Amino acid sequence: MPIERFTVQSKDGVEISVQKAGSGPSLLLVHGALLNGALSWGAVLPKFAEHFTVYAMDRRGRAPSGDAKDYSILKEAGDIASVVESIGGPVIVLAHSYGALASLEALDGLNKVSHLILYEPPVVLKPVESAAVANMERALQAGDREAVVVSFLRDQIGAPPERIEMMKSSPVWPIVLAIAPTLPRESRAVNSPHAWDDRLAKWKKPTTLVLGSLTAGLLKDAALFLCDAIPGSRMLILEGQGHGAMLDAPDYFANKILEIAK
Repeated sequence: MPIERFTVQSKDGVEISVQKAGSGPSLLLVHGALLNGALSWGAVLPKFAEHFTVYAMDRRGRAPSGDAKDYSILKEAGDIASVVESIGGPVIVLAHSYGALASLEALDGLNKVSHLILYEPPVVLKPVESAAVANMERALQAGDREAVVVSFLRDQIGAPPERIEMMKSSPVWPIVLAIAPTLPRESRAVNSPHAWDDRLAKWKKPTTLVLGSLTAGLLKDAALFLCDAIPGSRMLILEGQGHGAMLDAPDYFANKILEIAK
């Protein structure tokens, strides 16, 4: 499957790298925290490319995309809007986790989006009191990227010890360590509530919330809240799955997304 890369300059001048494959209607994939475009979507991209021209962006802070000294989720939103604008319309957007959170922040700039598919965005409805961000920032200042990632996995998202150890021994660990500097700032953005109610009520494009049947707590509450707050939105349940179905069950995930996106 031929894959090409191109860059899009975001509003603040940061260059965002985008993979492109396949042919047909446009589908933009926006990954979450901890991963990059290739790790997040690599197992499902070939299936999607049979039906769509697929664009998988690497969010800022993940090579070969650039980064900036100052950070805000508004800049991430600008990145997504800039990539959508460069593709031209109409564009289906499938965004996961933090990428879905940033996509919500970008709603005002997504006029060319024909269908917004949000897989478990971590929307908090009240401030989260947590020492995780401070711990990650201290570890990052000390140059201990492994401690940053471990704190993110253990304290921010509640991963069990065995999953952390399994990740440490996997081939993706060096890539995860390279991404570590993005984790404190993205965690801080997740833990802060956003005033979206008015924008959500005004969003009229077809929207699907994707929720794993095994997902509980904040992510489940967020999906239910958004499905209620966005007019006409619907819910897709991934049976037997949690927060990473595109990694854990790629064929099932791709088929379920194709059912609603085609």
